[in-house]
Amino acid sequence: MAMFDDSFMESALAELARTEEITARIRTEGAEVSFQATDRNKLLSVTVGGQGEIRELRFRGDAYRELAPAELADLLVKTFEQARQGARARALAGMQELMRGLPPIGRLADMASIDELVDELTGMFVRNMPDDGQPPVPPAEPGAWR
Repeated sequence: MAMFDDSFMESALAELARTEEITARIRTEGAEVSFQATDRNKLLSVTVGGQGEIRELRFRGDAYRELAPAELADLLVKTFEQARQGARARALAGMQELMRGLPPIGRLADMASIDELVDELTGMFVRNMPDDGQPPVPPAEPGAWR
C-alpha cells in the first residue's frame, strides 16, 4: 500500500510550485524596492534600495555649503537612516503581502519588522531541535510550529 496517493502528491507538488513562484517574486520585488527621504529643510534627498544600498544622493541648491562639517555629516547620517528605514518598511510590507499567498507557517505574514521576521524564521528551525539528545519533536499539525 502506498503511503501517499497520486492526488496528494499532485497537490503537494502544486503547492511547492506555488511557493517557489511566490518566493521568487519576493526576491524580485524586494530588489526593486526603493524609498526616497528628504531632510526637513529640503537640502538633501537620498534614495535607498530594498537592501539598504544608496541609489541616489542629491543636494538641492548650495545651502548645504553653509553647514559646518559636523552639521553636514549629521544631516547625511540622519537622512540616510530615514531612507533605509522607509525602504525596509516598504520591502517588509510587500513581502508580507506576498507571503499571505503561502501556506500558513507560523506568524511570518504578521511580522512588524525585519528583525521580528528573522527571529521567527530562526525560531522555526530551532524550536523543535532537541537540546538534550532526544529526537526532534514534529509539529503538532502541519504548519503549526511551536
